[in-house]
Amino acid sequence: MTNRIQVKETKRYWGDFEGPLESIISSLQSELDEGWEGIEEGWESAYSTNKEYYLYSHRLETDLEYANRMKELEKKKAQAKKQRREEYEKLKKEFGNT
Repeated sequence: MTNRIQVKETKRYWGDFEGPLESIISSLQSELDEGWEGIEEGWESAYSTNKEYYLYSHRLETDLEYANRMKELEKKKAQAKKQRREEYEKLKKEFGNT
């Protein structure tokens, strides 16, 4: 069995939180019906004071995402092993084979 991770998806919420509650609830209900789980706020940019709202949901990663993540993990492991080997060779050269 593969160990799939939960992937968080987000999309900008263009709805407004001003006006009649029925309108706000209707807009949010349609987003809920599409599978969005929650809403969170963010900022337009690092230097902005304008808030933006984002819908989010979670899903299991796809086969392609899983394969890509495993490839990246293997690359990182190989890089770490290469760095350890280089450090070993450097120390071996410095201290000899004692």
